[in-house]
Amino acid sequence: MISDDRKEELEKIASQILFNNDMYKIPVNLLKIAKNFDITVYNTNFEKWGKKYVSGVIRYVDGKISILINQKDSREMKRYTLAHELGHFFLDNEAVKLHKIHIDTLYRDGADSSKTEPKTENRLQVQFTDNLDIDYFASALLMDRKVLRKVFKVESSISELAKLFVVSYSVMAVRLDTLGLI
Repeated sequence: MISDDRKEELEKIASQILFNNDMYKIPVNLLKIAKNFDITVYNTNFEKWGKKYVSGVIRYVDGKISILINQKDSREMKRYTLAHELGHFFLDNEAVKLHKIHIDTLYRDGADSSKTEPKTENRLQVQFTDNLDIDYFASALLMDRKVLRKVFKVESSISELAKLFVVSYSVMAVRLDTLGLI
């Protein structure tokens, strides 16, 4: 469970990123945000690596951050995964650089949804943010609360809102519920 104070903090971080990148638009251009932070995004066939349950990876190699997204996922899932991995960049920048790689399986196999390289003594001190926080941040980045509340006054169909924001029905339903709109 995420505290109300933490939710507010995550909302403000996401909102500031959107504001600073001129992204108060529907749908949010996540690739532009990544590019603005010199993050390269790749569509990847993880099955070729024997990792069919991977949705996304954030890695730090040769001083550069890159995000790998499962090319076989739906457009909506790719966007959510990219927002999630950007959450690791914005909330876990030090941990990403220290651990070098973070792999997310996001709801696929019922097991632990994220993995990092094995920890060494100096890596124990810098941990990744809880995935609940990262998921909350991802939703706030994709569906800014002020923008969503304004649009909801005109269009309250979950299906239509999901199409408009290019997210899944379930992601939109959870966001609307979290914001007390449904």
